[in-house]
Amino acid sequence: MQTVQDYEFQLIKGLIYKSTGIFLKDHKKTMVANRLHNRVKCLGLRSYKQYYDYITAEPGGRQELSHFINSLTTNETFFFRHHEQIDYCIRHIIPERRQNVPHDQPIRIWSAGCSSGEEPYSIAIMLDDKVSKTDLRRIDLLATDINQEMLDRACQGIYHAYALHDTPHLYIKKYFHHDRMNNNYQIVREIRNRVHYYKHNLLTPFHKGKFDMIFCRNVLIYFDKESKNKVLNHFVNHLKPNGFLILSYSESLLTMRSNFTYVRPSVYRIHGDS
Repeated sequence: MQTVQDYEFQLIKGLIYKSTGIFLKDHKKTMVANRLHNRVKCLGLRSYKQYYDYITAEPGGRQELSHFINSLTTNETFFFRHHEQIDYCIRHIIPERRQNVPHDQPIRIWSAGCSSGEEPYSIAIMLDDKVSKTDLRRIDLLATDINQEMLDRACQGIYHAYALHDTPHLYIKKYFHHDRMNNNYQIVREIRNRVHYYKHNLLTPFHKGKFDMIFCRNVLIYFDKESKNKVLNHFVNHLKPNGFLILSYSESLLTMRSNFTYVRPSVYRIHGDS
């Protein structure tokens, strides 16, 4: 496999940053080579510089840009990752929000940077298990990602066994169909229908109204400070008054100036009206 030269890496690094806000550190050169190799070969190009030129200058570059972004934004995830965060939202945040939301308005949840759907489906399953059917009808669950290939996988809801390695056995039996021949698992239709997927770049506004809580876990770690601030400003605009932002345990807003107040590890609340 052809290696990425330093100057080529800098060009690719700049393009993915401009397109998505993702900041590639220098140790990602091998990852970039691995993920873009097939695209370079498929187009019959001889170098990563030619590939960069094709995206930025050739007539077909705009369409190839989607493949470029898809290749560099695929991240491994699995069901019920830090499920205690979801449990906290169901036990504490949703009951509080229900008291403050008019009866004819739903509680709205956004899974931002959802990858192939494991996070929003985990939320949907735990809601189905722990919330009454009446209250469940008053909850909207939306999920977004910039990677269309991941969104297509999410809509299909088919996963390898590894993605379920942290899933309770009772949930597997109740909410998944097991294809024993291929050792795949598909989310039952009822749960798939509860999640509404959209392609979206977090650096841009999301024109789907305001939310009571936003899950954005293991996403901000890929952004530099400037891009993080852009994303957080959008979250401020997309949250209802006193809405919540849930990050991963490896992410923190404590060293950043923002409109959010610390509630508990990984959980933040917007200051008053947004």
